[in-house]
Amino acid sequence: MSMDLVRTAERLRTHPWVTDARCGHASADKPGIVLALSSAGIEALCQRGRRYVIDHLQQGTDYTGAPIAWRLLDALPVSASVQQIGAWLQAPLPRDASLIEESQHDGVWTLTLHVPVDLVYFLGHFPQAPVVPGVVQIGWALALAATRLGTPSRCTAMEALKFQHLLRPGERADLTLHHDTVRDKLHFAYRHGDKAFSSGRLAWSAKP
Repeated sequence: MSMDLVRTAERLRTHPWVTDARCGHASADKPGIVLALSSAGIEALCQRGRRYVIDHLQQGTDYTGAPIAWRLLDALPVSASVQQIGAWLQAPLPRDASLIEESQHDGVWTLTLHVPVDLVYFLGHFPQAPVVPGVVQIGWALALAATRLGTPSRCTAMEALKFQHLLRPGERADLTLHHDTVRDKLHFAYRHGDKAFSSGRLAWSAKP
């Protein structure tokens, strides 16, 4: 690993947008840096997008080596090994929210989810103002319900859809899932405290 890359990671750790930075290899000939963003860094990511954050941070260094592969996180364990850093750099960007905890009461599942700051969908939706697309939120609800409620992983009808607040990088959301077996509809809602992100009913028949 080049000293230039090591010094770059050290320099990045002093930036107010960064809580930690570790260097490694995305491939045999591709250097990489894993960044853990601070709350200010995540705010900049939400307001300006991934490319802006990386360009801004790199401009504050004197790095002149080969192009860097970047991976963004909002937490980086102090004990992360060189192998773990390499694994993060080599892995594809995540497509799913991280499950923190879950519970079930009277047929209603509540799942606490965390939205990765480097979610792959942010690259196109939208590059300068990342938001979890509504279709992705619906897809997550269907997939998570399928393994817990035994419902199909695809729907044919959507009802009463509401998207009230943007679901952004680093957000936490409590997803509630309930299968109305009489009407054969899946009720879902994403919220965190008093903030409602989205909700709706998903069905497998277009009939009322």
